[in-house]
Amino acid sequence: MCTAGYFASRARAQVDGDVRDFFRTIEELAGIPKTRIRPTNDSPFVRLEEDGQRHLRLLRWGLVPAWSKTEKFPYPTYNARAETVTEKATFREPFRRRRGLMTWISYVEWRDEQGAKIPYEFSLASGEPIAFAGLWDRWGSGDSAFESCTMITCEPNDLAAPYHDRMPVILQPEDFDGWMDPKSDPKDLLALLRPLPAEQMVAVPANPDDFKRPSSKTKKPETAQPPPASLFDF
Repeated sequence: MCTAGYFASRARAQVDGDVRDFFRTIEELAGIPKTRIRPTNDSPFVRLEEDGQRHLRLLRWGLVPAWSKTEKFPYPTYNARAETVTEKATFREPFRRRRGLMTWISYVEWRDEQGAKIPYEFSLASGEPIAFAGLWDRWGSGDSAFESCTMITCEPNDLAAPYHDRMPVILQPEDFDGWMDPKSDPKDLLALLRPLPAEQMVAVPANPDDFKRPSSKTKKPETAQPPPASLFDF
């Protein structure tokens, strides 16, 4: 099975007014996320808050449930499987009460081609921001409190299947309100956790240089580094 790559986000596209207008949020981002978002980085996240308005926040990618004894959860929570999201203790309560939209411009998967791992960037054919079905939670209190998030995954569509056996759940604009509405019926929510039609997406080879890690103190040359295991495998 192919290993998955890092998910990607172009920071400039996430902080300009286009994203605010597309999601009808009150504000733009207060800070600029990293160009390429990796697990534990902050991710743009849209959610409905107590004032009844949509707000665009930066949440740590990798959900830490409120009941965790420490802020470092013992296993990866970068994604939640659609098939078990209502059963897993980590995601059950966020699914009931704290749903939102992780928003990026694209995500990346790696594929093994002739012995080399090649990154491919998946985005919407329309060029619009992607709205992943997301969950969030708040851990801690006072100065130690922080908010984190995860994305829900499902079986892949025909475009994504050659690259991995999972893909993120991508919601349509007409489903945003229902997904974030705290009064929505869980059965209706589960019906949204399906693959986006393949014809609404495109996949193109990405530049491996975008995924280079910083050079070590020994000043060895930088190399493109796919993750050791798929983010969808957890």
